[in-house]
Amino acid sequence: MRDDDQSLRRPRPAVPAREKRFVGRAVADVHGRRDDVPLLAPDLGLLALAEHLTPSVYVDLGRPCNSACLYCAVPPHEDAQGFLPAAEVPAIVAAGRDAGCDRAILVGGEPTIHPQLWDVLAACRDGGLDGGQIVMTNGLRLGREGFVRQLAEAGVGTLHVSIDTADAGVYDRLSRSSGRFALQCEGLDAALAEPGVWTYVYTAVTALNAPGLPALAEMLAAAAERAGRAPPVWVLAAIKPLGDGLRHADQLLLAPDAMVQSLGAAVLRAQALGVPVGLRNIQACLMPEWVPLLVDYYLDDFSVELQSGRRVRFSHHEYWSKPSERCGRCGHEALCTGIYAETRRRYGEQAFAPIARQGLRNLEDA
Repeated sequence: MRDDDQSLRRPRPAVPAREKRFVGRAVADVHGRRDDVPLLAPDLGLLALAEHLTPSVYVDLGRPCNSACLYCAVPPHEDAQGFLPAAEVPAIVAAGRDAGCDRAILVGGEPTIHPQLWDVLAACRDGGLDGGQIVMTNGLRLGREGFVRQLAEAGVGTLHVSIDTADAGVYDRLSRSSGRFALQCEGLDAALAEPGVWTYVYTAVTALNAPGLPALAEMLAAAAERAGRAPPVWVLAAIKPLGDGLRHADQLLLAPDAMVQSLGAAVLRAQALGVPVGLRNIQACLMPEWVPLLVDYYLDDFSVELQSGRRVRFSHHEYWSKPSERCGRCGHEALCTGIYAETRRRYGEQAFAPIARQGLRNLEDA
C-alpha cells in the first residue's frame, strides 16, 4: 500500500463505540423462495442454497464490524449506529413468522461480535423460528475453539462466509487491515469441519479481486478436501455501488464486459473443480449462457412492515432501474431486478441488450 493512498487505510470511527446507538428500520427484509421462474435446467447447488436460506427474515444486528471492507455498502465506521438491542428481536421475529418465515438471517455489520449474540439466537428460537438460523459472517471469529459448534448448538443451521480472495495481500487491501487473512482461512476450515452446519461462501467481486477468482475456486476446493466434504456452494456477487462501494467505485467497479469475462473464468474453473457456483447482481442479458446460475432467480426478496406485517416492495429496489425501451423487449424483463444506477451512469446501457427466453421454458410450457 502506498503511503499516500488514504482510501486503503482503515477509517477512524466517526463516533466512539460507547456513544453509538442503534437506529432501527420500519421494515424487515425477507428471503422467500421463487416459484415463478420457469428455468429449463435449475442448478442443483442453487436449489440447495434456496432450501437452506428460505423462508427467512433478516435480523439486522447493527453496523459495528471487525473489518472495514473497501466495498462495504453499509460502512460501519462513519455513523453513530450501534448494536441492535436483543429486546427488539422478538418484534422482528414475529413479523418474519407472520410472513411465513421459519428461520432468521443474522446480518450486520458483523453478527459474531454482537455482545448479546446468544440472547439473539435464543429469541429467534423462542419466537418460533426453528428452521435453522443463518449467520452472515466474515469468518474472522469462526476459528476460535468451539465457536462454530456453539453456534450450531444455539440453533444456527447455515453459515454464509464472506471470502473475497485467496491472496493475503489482496485481502489486506480490500479489508483495510493487515495480517488477518490466516484467521479467515481458519474460520472457513472450522465451518467446513462442523457437521452440524451447512456452509456456503459469498464473494464480492471487484476490480481488485477479480483476477484471482480462479485461484479462490482452487482454495475452496482444497479446504473442502481437507474437511472431507463436498465443496461449498460459491456465490459470486458483483459489488453494490453503494456506501463505500460507491465512494471507491473508481478502484472497485468493473465495466459489464470486464465483469462478464472475470465471472466466466471463475465459473469455468469452479465447475472443473466440482465447486457449485452461483451469480448474484448479474443480469441475464450479460451472461445468457449462465441463466441457471443466477441466484436472483431462486430467491423471492421482499420486505415486511414491522408494525403491520404487511408485505411491501423490497427495500433495495430504490437503487435499481430498467431502461424501459430495452428491457421491455427482453424475455427476462419480468424476472430481472434491473441495473444499479451508478453502473448505468458510468457505463451506459449498451451492454444490456434484450435477449429471448434463453434458459427458460417457453411460455406455453411454463
